[in-house]
Amino acid sequence: MMADLKALNFNFQPTTPRDADALSDFLGRALKLPAGAPLLDEKHMGWKYWTARPDWEGSRSFTAQHHGAIVAHAAVWPVRVRVSGQEVAAVHAIDWAADRKYPGVGTLLMKQIGAMVRMMVATGGSEISRLILPVIGFRPHSELCQFARSVRPLAQALTAAERNWKLPARLLRDSFRRLWRPLSLPRGWSATPLAPEEVPEGLWPRSTPNTAVTARGPGFYRYFADSPFAQHVLFGLQKDREPAGYFCLAFAPHAARIADLWLPSTNVEDWCAGFRTAAVVAASQKRVYEVS
Repeated sequence: MMADLKALNFNFQPTTPRDADALSDFLGRALKLPAGAPLLDEKHMGWKYWTARPDWEGSRSFTAQHHGAIVAHAAVWPVRVRVSGQEVAAVHAIDWAADRKYPGVGTLLMKQIGAMVRMMVATGGSEISRLILPVIGFRPHSELCQFARSVRPLAQALTAAERNWKLPARLLRDSFRRLWRPLSLPRGWSATPLAPEEVPEGLWPRSTPNTAVTARGPGFYRYFADSPFAQHVLFGLQKDREPAGYFCLAFAPHAARIADLWLPSTNVEDWCAGFRTAAVVAASQKRVYEVS
């Protein structure tokens, strides 16, 4: 049976570490996650939802409850958008789930969260989520693309979770691409690991009259460096031995992701060189089979 929202009273409230077990149980059921899924790991939830961040006060996880039971959940990823000389508080909604017995309660929870900030951002999501977002006020803005390169095709094929007739073809394709355009450092470019506090102030993203950026800084990256789950490493970019920018690599089993990269330069060739340098550094790790 489905409940009539108008006849129900929901309690909307932030979660605390004491809610970890109940929240893990709800998310596991609502999102159909297997036991031991990273999303349900207590340390991972603690870091993502409750560990202090310089850009947000209090819990970043919120629930709708009915008679003390969780019936919907959504968490926020804080974003500070710098544009036209001002900084706008925004959030990216993550881990959004609701009990199907209470249709609409997830939307109500999202509206409660939306009232806390000036702007909300959403990327990707399930097919159902993408259908609901326009109903609660989201509108398409731009497309987000992701690119990946296999840097050790054979090792990647041997450890692939999905094995079917496409695997040999994929191995042949990735091997050809690796030989056709091998990764190499651009002339004059290099990278050095840095602590967040060592990044020169002038290299952090700054908005322009035509460009909005999200605020990053030492405190923001210290939060990532202290992650108990995924390793994040910050690097400084040098061009002709002069500081030119930075990038951050996030490591997962057999994969490295260029999670962030920024250069003050407006030269497209510099940006291409920066990404090539980051890819070379990521691929230099022997346990990395793919860079994205």
